Amino acid sequence: MTRRLMVAGIAVAASVALAPAAHAAQKNTITIKGGAVFKAGKFLKLDLRFTPANVTVKSGATVKVLNKGDDPEPHTVSFVKKKFLPKGFDFAAFGPLMAAHQVDPDNEEAPPGVLKVDNNAPAADQNAPLNVDSLGDDKQAGDSEFMPPKTNITFKVTAKKGSVLPYYCAVHPWMQGKITVR
Repeated sequence: MTRRLMVAGIAVAASVALAPAAHAAQKNTITIKGGAVFKAGKFLKLDLRFTPANVTVKSGATVKVLNKGDDPEPHTVSFVKKKFLPKGFDFAAFGPLMAAHQVDPDNEEAPPGVLKVDNNAPAADQNAPLNVDSLGDDKQAGDSEFMPPKTNITFKVTAKKGSVLPYYCAVHPWMQGKITVR
């Protein structure tokens, strides 16, 4: 009996000691989770979301966005001024963002290869990480990256210390969050 209690105590102590290491592995990582639940004749529930929605990173940090959602859906990580975060499906920042991503307004499809909108490097190498420090509004797109289905991305936060960078998914506008730069 004493031996069982000692083994249990060691197991608990080990799990507590390892907990910070497991948490550290998720540092600077945003995960897309959720999917769709369809009940014929009843409802469609979409619970796609960024988690955690709010993260704090150092200026110069690299952030990973992992697409772990259940549906094979595309996403964007698009940065806008807080007042331009969508409050519904029709929102002011959509037009400039779609134009910057070169989306055809007739079929709402983006041409292949135009995945990033980087305001500090308009002709940016599409294979290089996006540098995030520019927020969009109703006139100009902010920094943004399109994520084809089931892909992951990384970007570098180049905004100054003290900046707050609200973001959303232009495909699923309820998916929102913010990055605070320390």
